Amino acid sequence: MGSSGAGKTTLLDVLAQRKTDGTIHGSVLVDGRPLPMDVHEPLSTVREALEFSALLRKSRHTPRTEKLQYVDTIIELLQLHDIEHTLIGRPGAGLSVEQRKRLTIGVELVAKPSILIFLDEPTSGLDGQAAFNTVRFLRKLAEVGQAVLVTIHQPSAQLFAQFDTLLLLAKGGKTVYFGDIGENAATLKEYFEKNGAPCPPAANPAEHMIEVVSGSLSQDQDWNQVWLNSPEYRNMSDEVDRLVGEAAAKPAGYIDDGHAFAAPMWEQVKLVTQRMNFNLFRNTEYQVGNSLSDLQSHLFTIFNFIFVAPGVIAQLQPLFIDRCDIYETREKKSKMYHWAPFVTGLIVSELPYLIICAFLYFVCWYFTVGLPGEAKYAGSTFFVVVFYEFLYTGIGQMIAAYAPNAVFAALVNPLVITTLVNFSGVIAPYSQIPEFWRYWMYYLDPFNYPMSSLLVFTTWSADVVCETSELAIFDAPSNQTCGQYLSAYQQGMGAETRLLNPHATVGCRVCQYRDGGSYLRTLNLKEEYYGWRNAAIVVLFCFSSYALVFLMMKLRTKATKKAT
Repeated sequence: MGSSGAGKTTLLDVLAQRKTDGTIHGSVLVDGRPLPMDVHEPLSTVREALEFSALLRKSRHTPRTEKLQYVDTIIELLQLHDIEHTLIGRPGAGLSVEQRKRLTIGVELVAKPSILIFLDEPTSGLDGQAAFNTVRFLRKLAEVGQAVLVTIHQPSAQLFAQFDTLLLLAKGGKTVYFGDIGENAATLKEYFEKNGAPCPPAANPAEHMIEVVSGSLSQDQDWNQVWLNSPEYRNMSDEVDRLVGEAAAKPAGYIDDGHAFAAPMWEQVKLVTQRMNFNLFRNTEYQVGNSLSDLQSHLFTIFNFIFVAPGVIAQLQPLFIDRCDIYETREKKSKMYHWAPFVTGLIVSELPYLIICAFLYFVCWYFTVGLPGEAKYAGSTFFVVVFYEFLYTGIGQMIAAYAPNAVFAALVNPLVITTLVNFSGVIAPYSQIPEFWRYWMYYLDPFNYPMSSLLVFTTWSADVVCETSELAIFDAPSNQTCGQYLSAYQQGMGAETRLLNPHATVGCRVCQYRDGGSYLRTLNLKEEYYGWRNAAIVVLFCFSSYALVFLMMKLRTKATKKAT
């Protein structure tokens, strides 16, 4: 024990061999021998955290089944069975503070420590009942022979009575008492009473000692010097020397197998990798939700998919042009085959790879982001993804078919792609596109249609659940409910909004959109059937882009004939 700054945590770090800076003097011995090092890592659920610790920290000679059985014993001992499959979560969202304390104790216990359990202020942040429950668990461990070392700031009298021995520290880490507490703190009270600081009958002995050593009752006395001059100090020093001597002459109370880590390297790799996979799978922070801001996320995750095109086009065009050069230099001049089979072969040979790439991208993207998992939505989206692969490949091959070389094609690509992206309805929504461009360029843009169809398939039926910060909150006029007050508005320009509490009279809560369809109507997607209508237009654009590849190749062939 000790006041803030007395060095409790520093001492515990030193004893646990976790202090990596500063200068440390003296010896840390258990049974007269150096203290081995301990390692701890948390996990995602209560049981997983305990099993992870048990599998990695118990001896490699202990069978796996025995390790997992001991986890069951610890869960029962610490009364964690009700929450064993609960995600630990973050402070404030997940396990309560007291449950976290019990889990921390359990993670150490499943390793079946043969020496000590170190706990740094396990009752901090807990209310009285939770603190008592935590200390009661520790007391149970001590009663079955497990040594427990705890730092604590200022416990209640009830908590203080659970402990056997006290090391009391003053500022600077100086010892002012080290020894038995005694029944109802009788031994401790007797020590301070004979040194001029008696504990009042109704006082909490723990609080009284802190006030005597570091507070208003110190009487300007150097309690560290009082301790060093006391017979209790001499008796304690003799007792420590005796214990060290006797223990050093006996076999070690713990087994050191000579390994830095209890588990073999392969077992460590397997368990840590498994834990990482679970954590990544359960991490939903990057998945699309149902709030207003998440509607924008729906839009931008699909918009990001559109940008697969530039990279793939830049890769396929040099190959296309190289093959054209071979054909024009040798095969066409020797009249081996017509240019139409050549173009057909180039196009058809790409299709299997495009389908495979579309599948791999779709699986990695669609389900990871958290888009609707129903077959009708996922299947529709995959259909468009495949044909979008065909679409941009056709556009890239069309450019390459008439480009004199790869450098020229690379210069044309940004102009074409940037134009298509700018008029796809994302960077500039339909309502914000200048009228001159809105009525023809927007509808001729092939990128507009995969974007719009994917948005309809993934967003139209989404339920919008506004966060509190996204709601419009106001009071209705007197003698009117929120529903009555907004009735005319919701039948007119506010038809797409949702009133969450129509029967309330104060605190009317209005969400900007009813569902995903309400949001998409602001993007000129007025009906749900636009999804399949625009998907069909994507297919037509695919055929037209490949037709343009043939056209550009024919023009290229004519140009080379004139050149010769």
